[in-house]
Amino acid sequence: KYWDVAERPMLLLHSLPKPHDLYPTFINPQTGRWSSEKFTFGALADSFYEYLIKQWLITNKKETYLREMFDDAMIGMAKLLVQRSSPSQLVYIADWSGTGLHHKMDHLACFAGAMLAIGAQDGHKFDKEYMALALALGDTCYEMYARTASGLSPEYVNFVRGKDMQTPRGASYNIGRPEAVETFFVLWYYTRDPKWRDIGWEVFKAFEKHAATGSGWAGVPDVDHPSRKKDDKMESFVLAETMKYLFLLFNNDYPVPLEKYVINTEAHPLGRFEPMSAKS
Repeated sequence: KYWDVAERPMLLLHSLPKPHDLYPTFINPQTGRWSSEKFTFGALADSFYEYLIKQWLITNKKETYLREMFDDAMIGMAKLLVQRSSPSQLVYIADWSGTGLHHKMDHLACFAGAMLAIGAQDGHKFDKEYMALALALGDTCYEMYARTASGLSPEYVNFVRGKDMQTPRGASYNIGRPEAVETFFVLWYYTRDPKWRDIGWEVFKAFEKHAATGSGWAGVPDVDHPSRKKDDKMESFVLAETMKYLFLLFNNDYPVPLEKYVINTEAHPLGRFEPMSAKS
């Protein structure tokens, strides 16, 4: 019965019409129909897209409709939301308001580099394109760190024509989110390009310099004015995810082989299993 409860929402989403092959951020629980026209790969939607590919993998690739939903959504994202900044041509994933693009990218959306790289490992039609996009997003997410005074990323950035990325008022804080280093780890795992370890080390050094307290890593209220007093708290995901991914990035023993385990959206490694039923 637990399988049926977990599967039911995915089957509903599979059955619904999908504008641009993407999934709006809200659905009405009474009607089972969309109640929003917004698309984002940031807050409110990020884990859903990630789980399309990861649920397919964790069920030993037997739930084929999930892979189809993932591929359709990635093509929809590439057609509608993927943009380039000027003048540096940084690749980013914009939001869609329902009527047009909002040229903003959350740090949360940096998970997409890892998601695409994971989705590019099974000999499917768009593996090359997925990996190219994953690498480009990894570069952009590092720039979100490198272009601040502290070397730490803000919560989100806006992309402005002719000015690349800018940190808007209200988004200047860093609370130690894991999505960028998650992507650095996954890209390192599949490419073995030392670049991803190099930039991961730069990010870790910035955390150590500006967020470390001796008993953890606190939030930084303004990444461009790092001398301001730190927040008096540490988010649980700093240890559970951010530092775990940095550990995996630099551990030569590869204790969590991605061919065997699926790392869920909270960075817990889970073994693959045979599903109770498979929808083809």
